[in-house]
Amino acid sequence: MEADLHRLQPVAGKASLYVCRESAAFVGAGNRTIAFVDNKNIGTLKPGNFAHTVVEPGSHDIHIDRSPGGKSGTLTIDTKANDVPIVWVGVTGHGWGVLTVDEFEDRAEAERCVQGAKYALPTE
Repeated sequence: MEADLHRLQPVAGKASLYVCRESAAFVGAGNRTIAFVDNKNIGTLKPGNFAHTVVEPGSHDIHIDRSPGGKSGTLTIDTKANDVPIVWVGVTGHGWGVLTVDEFEDRAEAERCVQGAKYALPTE
């Protein structure tokens, strides 16, 4: 399943949404981050992990909880059928800053994050 997800293929009529946590140094490296899409837990991310979910086209709220560390703000994204959005989560400042959920600066960077990361299984 992980190999299939690394291909970043669209899902017909849906949005194939990825949440990727880049590797972190120092302070942020030891924290586990739980990714939520529309208040549904889609996976617990360590640095170098990604989570994935399939959603209907439309508006979706993404936030993360970090233990220890609290909650991030909420990022709202609009998706279309056959989209493959990739969202960045983690701690800014290479692990020294604030807990954040945001968009990648460019698509190539987003794809590198997912393709270089391990899949975090969905959690209940």
